Amino acid sequence: MNTFPYGTANARMPLWSGVALISAALSLAGFNAYAAPLKELVVTATKREENIQDVPIAISAFGSEQLRDAGVRDIRDLQTLAPTLVLTSTQSETAGTTARIRGVGTTGDNLGLESSVAVFIDGVYRNRNNVALTELGNIDRIEVLRGPQGTLFGKNASAGLIHIITARPGTDAWGGYVEGMAGEWDAYSVGLGVNGPIAGEKLALGLNGSYMKRDEGFITDVANPGVTYNDRDRYLIRADVTSQPTDTLDMRLILDYAEREESCCGAVSRVAGAAGTAAINGIPGVPGTGIGQTILPPDPFARNMTSNPERGYLQDVEETGGSFELNWDVFTGTVTSITSYRNWDSGRSQDADYTNADIFYRAPGTYENEFDTFTQELRFAATVGRLDYLFGLYYVDEELKFRDAVRGGRDLNQYANNLQILSNVTGMPPVAPTTGLLPPGSFQDGQGVASDDWGQQTDSWAIFTHNTFHVTDRLDLTLGLRYTDEDKELNGSVVSNNPACMDNLLNPAIGSTVKQVICNPLLNPFVDGMYADNRNDNEVTGTLNISYTFADEWIGYGSYSRGYKAGGYNLDRGGLDSIISDIPGCLIPPSQGGIAGSPECTPEANDLEFEPETVDSFEIGAKGTISDWMTTNISLFYATFNDFQLNEFTGTAFIVTNLEEATSKGVELELQAAPTNNLSLTGGLVYQDARYGNDASIPDNLRDKRLTNAPLWVITAGGRYDWNWSDSLRSWINIDYRFNSDMNTGSDLNPLKEQRSYAVWGARLGLGSISDRFTVELWAKNLLDQDYIQVAFDAPLQPGSINAFLGNPRTWGATLRVNF
Repeated sequence: MNTFPYGTANARMPLWSGVALISAALSLAGFNAYAAPLKELVVTATKREENIQDVPIAISAFGSEQLRDAGVRDIRDLQTLAPTLVLTSTQSETAGTTARIRGVGTTGDNLGLESSVAVFIDGVYRNRNNVALTELGNIDRIEVLRGPQGTLFGKNASAGLIHIITARPGTDAWGGYVEGMAGEWDAYSVGLGVNGPIAGEKLALGLNGSYMKRDEGFITDVANPGVTYNDRDRYLIRADVTSQPTDTLDMRLILDYAEREESCCGAVSRVAGAAGTAAINGIPGVPGTGIGQTILPPDPFARNMTSNPERGYLQDVEETGGSFELNWDVFTGTVTSITSYRNWDSGRSQDADYTNADIFYRAPGTYENEFDTFTQELRFAATVGRLDYLFGLYYVDEELKFRDAVRGGRDLNQYANNLQILSNVTGMPPVAPTTGLLPPGSFQDGQGVASDDWGQQTDSWAIFTHNTFHVTDRLDLTLGLRYTDEDKELNGSVVSNNPACMDNLLNPAIGSTVKQVICNPLLNPFVDGMYADNRNDNEVTGTLNISYTFADEWIGYGSYSRGYKAGGYNLDRGGLDSIISDIPGCLIPPSQGGIAGSPECTPEANDLEFEPETVDSFEIGAKGTISDWMTTNISLFYATFNDFQLNEFTGTAFIVTNLEEATSKGVELELQAAPTNNLSLTGGLVYQDARYGNDASIPDNLRDKRLTNAPLWVITAGGRYDWNWSDSLRSWINIDYRFNSDMNTGSDLNPLKEQRSYAVWGARLGLGSISDRFTVELWAKNLLDQDYIQVAFDAPLQPGSINAFLGNPRTWGATLRVNF
């Protein structure tokens, strides 16, 4: 373990210290070379096959070998290679994974918000970032596009896009692979794939699957011996059929099924607030206040936590889908059709207070969400003279169902009283400890929310075009436009079972602190009701790009893009509660001088609405080859986000608001080199200043401050050295590195949620045959066991306490792969 207060030791190591590790491989230079020189990487980001160095946009791409070297199994691992990409997971990987590009992403796990960073797999959009968090299987390459997108892919995105392209089955001969892994934390995995022709070159079949299990989790529950959290148990099965009945027709059918059943995600104590700790451990000098539980000292990197043995953290995901792609060369161009249907079903239980006191929880079967999604994309691309043009249509029918029920446990009654006692004895003036307490048994185990059921139907269509005119052999002008029209319909039912709040909220004998606990936004029965609403958004977006080839190996470009992210509904009863809480007197009856029951105190469905987010982005960049063994890409960007969608966790609820403005500006540098036939190097340097605006309407704690999880500096580096032992045997070593500078991991930017700069190293040592028939690798992720926080948050109803979700510790293992 390598830990400093708020930070780490290896974060202070300079980037070029990685050279010291690579030099160990260079000492083997006397062996024969095996590794090939710098390879050309072909991408299809513009819907045409092009060398990545010829594409005048900010894009990174990673081939299958580079992905294996970095140990990329799902999209979270991708940030090892992509410096502008940050991915974090919170209370559930099934609903709480966020991707950020250039410091911008959708914070939190509110399903009503679309992702700022879109994820596509084989051209098919995945509804939210967490929907794409599955085993990737057999991958050909991954492309990361930075900045607003909308004129090349069916679905628009305001911050960027990740496109995962799986390997197509071959038509030459039958072949495949078998792969097995065993590692630390009782981890193991198996993978299997076969593919080949079933009708000559006209029809091919590919089958692949993977299973990953890690029995021991990264977080230990010290209150329940033998229990750990953040384990792994997931698998994926994929079938892929390609057909080329004629030279002008290509078809591809993909069917897949994935499942996860895991105990996730445990949170550790970052700061133990005095009031919350005393309310659980017992108030000194006040007998009978101990709940009989224990708050651990705030030592997050001991990776210990406590939970109630009857609650825990169980989550399961079941995902099914299929897509059919057709490419037909007709007339002077190509017609492309991509049709898909996907179902994603997730559920979890949760000890919501993250202690072994029984205060709040979600019981099994009370938290479920499901996406049913049909998409259809139709494109026509052609070249006429100097003009490359593309026209497309896109339609999506998405049905979202979401159920949630947070309930109070058997300790909630006493916990509320303990907080009231603390308020009594520390107040000015102090009063008797027993003043205003809730009678024992007033709040029963299981009371709270009976069920909150939300349904959201989205129907969206778009027309888009992307056209490049080759003004001269060196000068290109690109114009892209998109029109999007989107309808969303909301239906919700909010039902509580909280008689303790109903009976005591207006009772003057009950203290205000008790009322704040038993009537908090998680449990407030005064928002109960049926809610229905609908909204329509439409927007014109697009891009203008000018590029010029200065020499055979250098291209420069400048662009303007306007992006868009749809508005929607905050699918959280806390959004309704805030309407009541923000108006003085809404919880006080008229007989006592309040306005309870008046129209302005009655929540409505449109109280949950938030507006669309738009972005205006400017960029200039250059790409070139310094010599025949080194390429470099540089870009400068400035983006202004208007009506920026903020999803802030208050400790009891997610509140969605539109902020006047946020900006993201910076510089990106990428390098790739093969200085010898044995050695390949990659590097990335990013300066990104993503921050909220300074408008007076923006809250003081956010105004002109950097966005959540947006480090100012990011550095990535990697190196691979290959050598031959003989004519049939080879070896290689691969090292990767990522550095993040200081960043705040809390949505409210509380300074106590700051994560100081840190760096993560990875290494891989391999042995294999020259023919690539077999490979054996020893590997380690987070090689130096770097401690760092992914996300910090206010502990629910524990004043002053902060919990945190941690990054993974060091893991190591061995992988054997046999190709046949």
